[in-house]
Amino acid sequence: MKTREITDLFKEKGIKATQQRIAVYKFLEENHIHPDVETVYKHMVKEHPSFSKTTVYNCLQALSACGLLIPVKIDNEKIRYDADTSFHGHFICEVCKGIYDFKCAEEKVSGLDNFEIRQKDVYYSGICSCCKNKN
Repeated sequence: MKTREITDLFKEKGIKATQQRIAVYKFLEENHIHPDVETVYKHMVKEHPSFSKTTVYNCLQALSACGLLIPVKIDNEKIRYDADTSFHGHFICEVCKGIYDFKCAEEKVSGLDNFEIRQKDVYYSGICSCCKNKN
């Protein structure tokens, strides 16, 4: 995604297009690895040595709050981030800790009449095909 497209997207969402936010969003949009704050920071500081971990954290929080990122809470140790905001599921491998996207249909649920649903998460865990084939 080009910087101009990201700037337009930020404008649609009503979020200020700072250099830091653009860089963080662009990284997540181009790298579907479901990184945590530390991973994003390590990648950002290579090209932007002035970025602090706090800056990266604040960017991730702002981008999540406006709906441009999904915080993925499948890992009990840390929050990961995903730029794919379409409805889909996440699978975490218990061996390598990799997180993989998978498609799933939004199924109807019952028992939540008059509830305000703010987020839908579909999480699976097990052993990925690569780790399974190693054994």
